Amino acid sequence: MTTGVHQLVVSLVDDLFGPICAKTVSTILKNSQIGMKEIIERTGFDKRTANQCLCVLIKHRFVRFDEIGEKKRAVRYTVDILQSLSLPFYPMFVNIVKQQHGDMAEVVLEELLHQGSSFKDSLLDICLFRLQTSVKDKHTVNMETLDSIFEVLRSRGYVEKTEEPSEDGEPPTKKSRSSGGVMWRVNTQAFYTFMRDTQIVEFIKNRFDEGAGEVVSVILLLNNQIDGDMSQCSSSASYDQILHALKNKSPTMVPFAKSYLDILTDSDLGIVKLVDDFGGGSFLINFSNFYLEYAKHHICSIVRERFGPKSHRIFSIVMAKKMIEQKQVAELALIPYKDAKELLYTLYTENFLEIQELHRTPDFSPLRTFYLFHVPLEKLTLKLLNVCYKAIYNLMSLRKDNLNENSRLVDKSLRADASTLAATQQGIAPEDLEDMLTSSEKQQLGSCMRVVKRLDLGEINILDSISALTHFGNNQNVH
Repeated sequence: MTTGVHQLVVSLVDDLFGPICAKTVSTILKNSQIGMKEIIERTGFDKRTANQCLCVLIKHRFVRFDEIGEKKRAVRYTVDILQSLSLPFYPMFVNIVKQQHGDMAEVVLEELLHQGSSFKDSLLDICLFRLQTSVKDKHTVNMETLDSIFEVLRSRGYVEKTEEPSEDGEPPTKKSRSSGGVMWRVNTQAFYTFMRDTQIVEFIKNRFDEGAGEVVSVILLLNNQIDGDMSQCSSSASYDQILHALKNKSPTMVPFAKSYLDILTDSDLGIVKLVDDFGGGSFLINFSNFYLEYAKHHICSIVRERFGPKSHRIFSIVMAKKMIEQKQVAELALIPYKDAKELLYTLYTENFLEIQELHRTPDFSPLRTFYLFHVPLEKLTLKLLNVCYKAIYNLMSLRKDNLNENSRLVDKSLRADASTLAATQQGIAPEDLEDMLTSSEKQQLGSCMRVVKRLDLGEINILDSISALTHFGNNQNVH
C-alpha cells in the first residue's frame, strides 16, 4: 500500500479514537509487523496505555495479531488496512439498515459499529436507553422489540458472532474462548454484498431499462434465498422460479420476462448467463463480468472528467479494440490525425494507455514496427485506487479544517438547537425564544455547512468509484 493509503488509515483512526490510537497505528504501519515491546519503545506510551489502545483497535478489527514461535508465546501486531478502509462506508451501512428495518434497527447497528463488538444484552440496554431518551412515546420502545430487531439483523447476516479480546490487548485465552458469553460484531461483507447487488441492478437499468433491472434483481434475490452469496457468480435460478418471484414482486413484468432474459443473455456484457435450456432455461449472474464492466464504466467517467469528451472517445475505442494502431484510432474516433495523436500521447504519458511494440523484422527497425496502444486495466485500477484514497484524505482534511475554523459558531449552533429542543419539550414555542445567533453568524455558518455538504457529496462519489475498482481488483487477485 502507498503512503497516501497509510495517511488515510491514520486519519480515519484519529477521527474515531483520537491521537493516541492514531500514533499506535502509524507506528505499526511503519514497521509492517511489530510486537508489544517495540510499540511501547517507539510510541513512548506506558504499557497500560499501549495495552488499552491495542484492545480497542483489536475490538474494532483495525489491528490483528498473530501468535508466532514454537510455543506461540510471541505476539506480533499488524494493521488490517482493508478493514480500516471500510470506515468511510459505515454511514452507508447504517442507512441501508434504516431503509430496510427502520429507526430502531439504525440505532442498534450504529451502536454496534461504535463499540466494535459487544454482548447482546449490554448492547440492547444501551440502545433502549438511547431510544427512550429521544422518542416522545416511550411505550413504543421495549426490550422485546429491540430483541426481535436484533434477530432480524442476525438472520440477514448483518451481525455475526466473534471472540472477545482480552483487556490487555493480548489474544483471547482458551478460557475466554470457552466462556458462555457470545459477542457480536457487524458483518461488513454482508453490506458489501448488498451494495454490490444494488450496483448490478442500477447498472443494468442504466444500460437497458427498468424492466431489465427488475428481472436481474429477482435473480439476485433468488441467489440469496437458495445458496447464498458466491464469489464469482450467483446460484442458477430456473425460468419457473424467476416467473414465480416476478408474480410476487412485479406482476406486470411476467409477460415480458422471457424477452428480457433473451436480451440480457445475448448482450456482450455477459453479466446474465444462460446455464441450460431445459424447462425454459436456468440463469445466473456472472459477478466477474460485472466487476469488469463496472470498473470500465468508472474509469471511462474519470477519463471524461479529467481529459474531456474527445479523450474519452479515444480511450473507449482503445479499450474496446484491446490493441489498436494510432492511425486506426483517429479514423474510428472521427478526429483529425494530429489531434488524435496529441490526445493519445497525453493519455500515454499519464499512464492511462501503454504501447506494445510488434517488430516485423529481426533488426527491430522502427520503420518496420507496429506500435499498438492498449489499456493496462489492472495497473490503471491500482493507480486510480490510490488516487481515490488520496482524494478521500484531502476531502477529510478540508472538512476538518473548515469545521475547526468555524468551531465557535458550530458549538453555538448546537447549544441553540439543544435549548430549542428542551423548550419544545416543556411546551414553549420556538418563536418565543431569543435567537442566539446573529444574522451575520447565521450567514457564516450557512456558508460553512454548504462547503461541508459539497465535500460530503464528493466523498460519496469517490467511495462509489473505490467500491467499483476494489471489487475488480479483488476479483483479479482471485483469478
